[in-house]
Amino acid sequence: MSDETSRPQPERSAGRTEANHPAPPSAAVSAALLAPSSAGLHGLLRQLRDQAPVFFSEELGVWIVTRYEDVLRILKDAELFPASTRSVILGAHAPDVRAILAKTATFTAPNMGFDGRPAHDRLRRPAAPFFSAQAVARLEPRIRGLAARHAERLPATPPADLVADYARPFATALIMDLAGFPDADRDRILRYHRAVSEFFFGTPPPDRQLAYARDVEEWEAYLSAAIRERGRRPGDDLISHLVAQDAYTERELISLVSFDVVTAGIGPTGYALTVLCWELLRDPGRHDGLPVDAARFDACFAETMRRCGPALGVFRTAAADTELSGVRIPAGAALWAMIASADRDERRFACPDEHDTTRPALGASLHFSHGLHYCLGAHLARTAVRVAFTALLRRHPALHVVPDQPCVDEPGINVIAPARLLVRW
Repeated sequence: MSDETSRPQPERSAGRTEANHPAPPSAAVSAALLAPSSAGLHGLLRQLRDQAPVFFSEELGVWIVTRYEDVLRILKDAELFPASTRSVILGAHAPDVRAILAKTATFTAPNMGFDGRPAHDRLRRPAAPFFSAQAVARLEPRIRGLAARHAERLPATPPADLVADYARPFATALIMDLAGFPDADRDRILRYHRAVSEFFFGTPPPDRQLAYARDVEEWEAYLSAAIRERGRRPGDDLISHLVAQDAYTERELISLVSFDVVTAGIGPTGYALTVLCWELLRDPGRHDGLPVDAARFDACFAETMRRCGPALGVFRTAAADTELSGVRIPAGAALWAMIASADRDERRFACPDEHDTTRPALGASLHFSHGLHYCLGAHLARTAVRVAFTALLRRHPALHVVPDQPCVDEPGINVIAPARLLVRW
């Protein structure tokens, strides 16, 4: 998922378009990006790559960057294009909402998802061992048990909604289990998760913002108590691991668990599982043998995330005047680097709209970002989706997507994933 969903109003500057073709109307671009699951999204992104690869959205006040090489440059250069844009979210809300959020660790404490070096490295280094390939391999039996239990809870008779009945509950249970939260707290943690997610990835309605801000405040009190409890009675969980490192202040720990673990864990894991199921269950022959062949599955997962990953893009700012594709970007400007577009750029991937697990450039996909802010949970996400998909097929070998079902999309402004996926067996 992206680091931020902020929309500052940068200084405008004139840009050029390829071969003097007119850019698409700004209003049309902005509307499509605010509803990224729309059927015409990838056609519009292709048009932008060809005609206006660096495009200023009048309505959003942000530069839209669509070509692979430009997006890669943004992700690789964390000094010139930092992710520290939380302050813009604070500035977008009413004073009473802002006053609450400005006191929270989630919105103000040092955080690896938003800060550059040296703070980023100091914060990431103690957490990284828990998410390494070796550590995730040791966690796999635990993940397998969670997936099997959730597969058994599918309705007795089809159809079932794979999102509501499996992907979301599994992703929630996974993150709660790894963090060490008790099952009894599931509903309140989901309420807290929704509040943080709405501020970072949504557009919370004005009449709900104050309530969401108070939920964030309550969430941090809950996390503070959990952190202190792990200090007294450590367990086999992530929070205990982080506390034992003695490398963070309490506010830094709260920020890390609140955003990097829960907010960036529950939603994206469920989205990735849903997208993979949508891609493979429409044609059962495409997943023959995948559950028992980890290498084939990893290639399929990578190609699925490249072609239809759930993140539209990431937000960055320009720390100094620069140029992208010949367009001047002023210092302080906000950029929306379109990963979904970069991963379908014809200049980097041959036949990019095709799902080809044998393509030679699978490792070049940007679905887990790149460089300093490469996703810490990449191994965990890949393993969790493989295990969850395997559990589904073991429970229902004839599982398939209900054809011609109406599309219902996730409402987030930076998410491309079905909010409902009906399946039969």
